[in-house]
Amino acid sequence: MIHLCTRLAAIIALASTSLVTSAQSTIAIDASVEPAAASAPAGKVVRFRQHATAIGDQVTQRLGVQLALTTKITQSGQTAHESTNEMRRQQHRVIEVLEAVEGRATKVQATFPVSRRQSPENANPDELVTQLIEGKTYFMQRSGEQLTITDAEGSIPPQEEFKLVAESLENVGKPNPLALLLVDRHVAVGQRILVPRDMVQQLLGFDDPVGTVRRFELTLTRLEPVDEKHPAERAVFQTKIDIVPNDASPLTITLEGEMVVETETCRLASVRLTGPVQLSSIERTAGGIFQYSAGGELNLAIRSEYGRALK
Repeated sequence: MIHLCTRLAAIIALASTSLVTSAQSTIAIDASVEPAAASAPAGKVVRFRQHATAIGDQVTQRLGVQLALTTKITQSGQTAHESTNEMRRQQHRVIEVLEAVEGRATKVQATFPVSRRQSPENANPDELVTQLIEGKTYFMQRSGEQLTITDAEGSIPPQEEFKLVAESLENVGKPNPLALLLVDRHVAVGQRILVPRDMVQQLLGFDDPVGTVRRFELTLTRLEPVDEKHPAERAVFQTKIDIVPNDASPLTITLEGEMVVETETCRLASVRLTGPVQLSSIERTAGGIFQYSAGGELNLAIRSEYGRALK
């Protein structure tokens, strides 16, 4: 059970990052998730366009993830152990594009004013621990799949620090999966889109087998106009994600909420998802039959603000 909780904590960290930076994944896709299909239009139609990344582009991103997971171990019908583990992640990062080729970032500067995590694998699992990258600035350069990361002084950071930066910036400069799904597409308010299997992989970006995605759907509920605080029109999608257990994973995850996308750029403006997470497994040993179960509610929130770096 500790192994499953630890893996779930890692999945939470990766998933929140992936929704912002379109990470790779290894999720099994259920056959019922068909290539992009939509229901009949029921309102105003909007056309999505794409923004080519340019030198000087800047994004400020804030993300938070929380899961209180209650675990229980039952031996031969008797409760042998019961506990609650709190898992949280908070990060605030500012990314500026320093070099761009063919509309994609190839070199960026990233600063992490806040980067903290609470997990069962921490030395003190009850504390939100400050990570090594908090308060620091790094440079990341991409050449294909190869990432080069240096600190503000131009040195390669220590391994654990390097890993944390790479996790946060792994997919900066890669294709935007939302653009691949929506660009040049006309979508009506009320229209439902079933995200195709390859898009599910890119959007969720889980790094471990996490189950079978039964459904990932987006329904355009409304359009938010340009205002003083938001310089771009935004499309608000009601979002539903269902993940069920398979041979590789006992996890069940059901998430609902909103995903907000800029219509002129296909950039993700915000995400707010919440829903139950459950897992269960049985182990037969010489000492008896052990049943491991856990459940809790996952809350995930991401907000991105785009602009140009001030020189």
